[in-house]
Amino acid sequence: MNGGLCKGNTAIVAEMIAEETGADLFEVIPDDDHYPMTYSELTDVAKQEQNDNARPAYAGEVPDLSRYSTIFIGAPVWWGDWPMIMYTFFENNADVISGKTLIPFSTHEGSGLSGFDKKISSACPDATVSDGLAIRGNDCQNDQESVRKKVSEWIAGLGY
Repeated sequence: MNGGLCKGNTAIVAEMIAEETGADLFEVIPDDDHYPMTYSELTDVAKQEQNDNARPAYAGEVPDLSRYSTIFIGAPVWWGDWPMIMYTFFENNADVISGKTLIPFSTHEGSGLSGFDKKISSACPDATVSDGLAIRGNDCQNDQESVRKKVSEWIAGLGY
């Protein structure tokens, strides 16, 4: 559970993208999941990780990314940025991400895409970054049909 949610907002959007495109899914989850469950506590931890420029480890084996030409990458917005664990992912996979098309998406509560496209371009300079999508987290939980429509229109606009 994520902050009391049965399924996280980003996971909901990722599954919709996978349904639309036939994409495989890989979830970047912390190796040591010490994250608090309340929103207020989580934002404090997220801010501290940013201040420390932390690189939390993630669990699991990353699939063979060399098999893909395009990778959709999503996360919740934490203090106007990618969660720091995503920078671990970008850095650990920089060689294989090089030359790929990366398509960012975010879930948020008011900050939109929050520059995810520009930040991933900086973190992965040898990749091509396409137009991203921002979805309000509350909608993921309470208005999935409108989210599904936005995802579908965005995917169609990308040429899928």
